[in-house]
Amino acid sequence: MIRVRQLLFAIAALPRLLGAQSIAQGDTLHVRLLDALHSGRHARHGVRALVIAPLSHDGHVIVPPGSVLSGFITGSGVEHSEGKRHWIGLRFYDLSVPLRDPSADSVRASVAVRLLSVDDSREGIDPLGRIVGPPIPSIVREKKDWPILILGAFHPVGALVLAATLEGEMRESHRAVSLGAGTELTMVAASGATLDRWPQWSPPPAITGEASPDSIAAQAPLRAQILAGGAPGDVVALALIGSEAQVNAAFARAGWTPAVPMNLRGDFKTFVKAAAGKGYAAQPMSKLTLGGRPPDLTFEKVADTFTKRHHLRVWRWPSGEGTDADSTLWLVAATHDVGVMFLSHERTFTHRVDPRIDEERDKVVSDLVAANAVTAMSYVARAAPAGGATVNDGRSPVETDWRMAVLVLR
Repeated sequence: MIRVRQLLFAIAALPRLLGAQSIAQGDTLHVRLLDALHSGRHARHGVRALVIAPLSHDGHVIVPPGSVLSGFITGSGVEHSEGKRHWIGLRFYDLSVPLRDPSADSVRASVAVRLLSVDDSREGIDPLGRIVGPPIPSIVREKKDWPILILGAFHPVGALVLAATLEGEMRESHRAVSLGAGTELTMVAASGATLDRWPQWSPPPAITGEASPDSIAAQAPLRAQILAGGAPGDVVALALIGSEAQVNAAFARAGWTPAVPMNLRGDFKTFVKAAAGKGYAAQPMSKLTLGGRPPDLTFEKVADTFTKRHHLRVWRWPSGEGTDADSTLWLVAATHDVGVMFLSHERTFTHRVDPRIDEERDKVVSDLVAANAVTAMSYVARAAPAGGATVNDGRSPVETDWRMAVLVLR
């Protein structure tokens, strides 16, 4: 009789078990803060974060973009030892996953997550899982000082600018931790969690109709050109279909901001902020060309460091002129700056980019999808160039599958 009851219970519970989805310990979540964080605020101040990239298992989406983590600040203060850095402690405890069913709002689950990093920021994560400010700089010269010494032999003014910029970034132990809404974090699940319903979320459907992703990819250049000398520049890995207003609105909703013009004033403001240890709302962007033209639009994601940022350039294609219709084609070259490097032949310095181009392409796609700005999308294969490609002045081979992401904007 007991076995019969157990069997009946198992049968009754089967639909619920089949309908459950689980977050596994160690799963990674990429989120964007919806609320600002300041180390001077009182503990238990509420904080929310928006999931901006899908979490999947075996092709099934477990946590879709648009889900919201809720938590609070557990405390803040200044270290008593080490670098006496400011710190903020966070605890996220609730995950709200939106459902496609209009009769239901969302499904919730208790979660425990651990911070891995504050993306593209001077702040770090200490062994206790707290967000901490940068450490006191070492008096021992490190590799990052070598470009300054080399540059100083050829360009004393440039060496002074670079040295002051990096010193301003390092001399930050006194600064309170202040992260604005829009700051992106990477987290990992500290333990498993189960949601009792599937979100039934799926990415935007493939492009159909008059727009042909294959023909778009076939006509698009593989790379932009560096303005000086026309050498190959950033890889063109995305295409957007929509009006200029739709492009601007999509990136604004996804947390991207327009870059400041590349001129003396923009360069000087960047230098002054870096040397003073201040954050950035925007940075100037060097000019690349496509079809002999500079970009029509430029966007970036900047936290509070000179050395790291996400940025992209957008060209109306095939011409910079014409009507601004919903069917306008735009080509995009996106890269992730991860440091600075010295260019000996130009006697100057520039940003060093991550050669894993596909990761930046997919980040842009995830950002726009999470912002509900995409109605359809397709990935299209393209032929790789003979001999491959490099970035960082020829020092780093590009890592890419050479596919282009084509997105139709809402």
